[in-house]
Amino acid sequence: MRKRSEGYAVPMGRASVIQHTGGRIRAIDGAEWDTHLTRMGIGDTYSCAAYYRASALLEPQGSRPVLLAYADQGGEVALPLLLRPLPDCGGWDATSAYGYGGPVGRGTPDVGAFGRALDAWAVEHGVVSTFLRLNPLLENGPLVPPAADLVNVSSTVAWNISPGRNLRQSLHSDQRRSVRKAERAAVAITVTTRPPNLEHVQKLYEGTMQRRQATDFFFFPSTYWDMLIRDDPVLVPLLVEARLDGRVVSALLCFVSDPWLHAHLSAGDDVARTVGASAACYLAAAEWGQALGLSCFHLGGGLGGSTASPLYAFKQRFDPGSRPRQFLVAKLVHDRARYRQLAGTDATDGFFPPWRRPR
Repeated sequence: MRKRSEGYAVPMGRASVIQHTGGRIRAIDGAEWDTHLTRMGIGDTYSCAAYYRASALLEPQGSRPVLLAYADQGGEVALPLLLRPLPDCGGWDATSAYGYGGPVGRGTPDVGAFGRALDAWAVEHGVVSTFLRLNPLLENGPLVPPAADLVNVSSTVAWNISPGRNLRQSLHSDQRRSVRKAERAAVAITVTTRPPNLEHVQKLYEGTMQRRQATDFFFFPSTYWDMLIRDDPVLVPLLVEARLDGRVVSALLCFVSDPWLHAHLSAGDDVARTVGASAACYLAAAEWGQALGLSCFHLGGGLGGSTASPLYAFKQRFDPGSRPRQFLVAKLVHDRARYRQLAGTDATDGFFPPWRRPR
């Protein structure tokens, strides 16, 4: 019998196929990852291989990305995950990459059968639990196995930037004033697809995290920033920068994912807040996306997921009439005995899994 301390390998391809009642599940390596999703009609940033490779750098050493592919007679489900070594090195827990994720599907797969196959694969490979941050644009809650604890956390903002819509006219009066203030201050906005570096946004973002006294997780290593701008056909970064007197005072990093634009990270200094530079960056990104024919600019949610936070109010004012999007998380326990050993409880409420709570 394998000792827990020896850990578990995560085989890929055919060796990893598990046939379960009603369907089969297998792990896919990086070379086939995006090809598989493209065949399913999925091209979203937060599901692609390059984004998961970058996000693995934010997790404990030894974390690795994996795409689980399930198929039955009714359809298919693909589930991108990051596998993280457990604190005692006796297996793994799984999570979505930073941002949004969860399962994507095609056809009408049996979601219950998918859940049972997922459990079987997880137990075989020592994966104790899975935490998913579902994508509000994909509305992929119905693809989550019914045994999961599905929690409605909050809402996010999706700005309708469909071609022909007057984006400036749709702004809340507060945001229109901010944009006019930036224009009067002669703030210069640049929009760059696939920027050569993220030096300015990285510096501003780290300053913002310091002011907010953020946890260590949000101080990203340089390797993460570098990975986001590596040449990749699916991961397409868009950098918007606001300069005042030649100095970058605000920056917004987005991802282009037709028909959507995703706001990933934004930051600004004290000057940016006084001259409306942040609002001007968001509007410039929206107008760029609209000109490209995109239909939605996903701005995300508030600080800590709260719709009562000033950040949520700031985002919602770009399109006050837009429908809030549900942000759900899903918690799955695959190995109850091992979960109880690690967590000291069977409960999944609160921070999940408990051993990942920030200290």
